[in-house]
Amino acid sequence: MAKDSEQQVPLTREEREQIGRRTNAGFARVERAAVDEGTEAIPTGSIGQPLTEEEIRRRVGSGNFESAKNDLQSGSINS
Repeated sequence: MAKDSEQQVPLTREEREQIGRRTNAGFARVERAAVDEGTEAIPTGSIGQPLTEEEIRRRVGSGNFESAKNDLQSGSINS
């Protein structure tokens, strides 16, 4: 526990903001700096056409498709 003579004076808002800016600048210098050789940016655009019901039915099977489509249970809370 700190003694009375060792108590810290609270920082002003300007001092706290300046410390925050310096901290953020330090994080920004090292953030995403490590890049493996030969890697490329991850594409974020569209990757294909939306699937039709017939295509989904073909991929998962007619029975699974109908079961999922007519399922009265709610989905998982975590999904």
